[in-house]
Amino acid sequence: MNRLKDKVALITASGSGIGRATAYLFAEEGASVAVCDINQEAGGETAARIRSKGGRSSFFRCDVTSSKDVKEAVRATEETFGTIDIVHSHAGGVVDHPDNVLEDSEEDWVGLMNLNIKSHFLVAKEVVPIMIKNHGGAIIVTITTNAFMNYRNSQAYGTTKSALIQLVKSLALDYAANNIRVNALAPGEVLTPMWERSVPVNMRDTIKRKIPMGRIGAPEDIASCALFLASDDARYMTGNVLFVDGGLMAGFYEMSL
Repeated sequence: MNRLKDKVALITASGSGIGRATAYLFAEEGASVAVCDINQEAGGETAARIRSKGGRSSFFRCDVTSSKDVKEAVRATEETFGTIDIVHSHAGGVVDHPDNVLEDSEEDWVGLMNLNIKSHFLVAKEVVPIMIKNHGGAIIVTITTNAFMNYRNSQAYGTTKSALIQLVKSLALDYAANNIRVNALAPGEVLTPMWERSVPVNMRDTIKRKIPMGRIGAPEDIASCALFLASDDARYMTGNVLFVDGGLMAGFYEMSL
C-alpha cells in the first residue's frame, strides 16, 4: 500500500476497462487521480467511486485527439492537484470492420492514426514540461502485442501500435537526463468492453486456448503492472516494453502451428 503516496496521476481513457482499473489501483496506492475520458458519464463514475472510498479524484472530459482538450485537461489537473507526477497514456481504439487496405477508408486510417498515435504525442507534449519543472516523472504508454506480431485484417491498428514503440523510446532517450521515465505496457488479450465489441464470440475459446496461461487477461492484471512502472520500484527502467500477455509472445511460434 501507499506505493504512490502523495503522487498525482493523470490517466487517459479511464472511464472503463484497463484505464478504470488503473485509476482505482493508483488511488488505492495513495495517488490523487485525474480521470480523463471522452465519455463524461463513465469517467465521472470512475472518479466518483474513488472519492466514495476516501481517495482524491476529479474527472476532466477530454478528447485526446484534440490539442485544445488535452491542454485544458492537463492545465485543470495541475490547478486541481498542484502537479503531475505520473501519466498513463492509455487511449486507443480499433476500426469496426476488417482492417485492411481494401476495407479501410482514408477517414478510417487518419482517425486511427489520430487516436492511437497523435493522442500520445499530445499528452506527452503537455506533461513533459511539467515533469521537467518537477525534476522527474513517469509516463506509461499502452501499446499491445500487435505491435510485435501481425494478424490478418489489422493493418492500421498494428501500424499505429508499432509506431508507439518508437515514440516511447524517443521520449525516454530525450528526457532521461531530466529523470523522466517513459515505458510502454503491452497487454495481450484482455477482457475489456473494446475486446468484447471487436472479438467475435465464436473465436473467444480458440483465442483462450492459444494463450499459454489458459485464460483471457483481466484489466486488473494490466493495472498491477502499470503500478509497477509508475512506482519507484521501476526507478531504473526507461525506454522499455513490459509484456503482460499470459505468455502469448513466448508461445507465438507455437500458436501458429
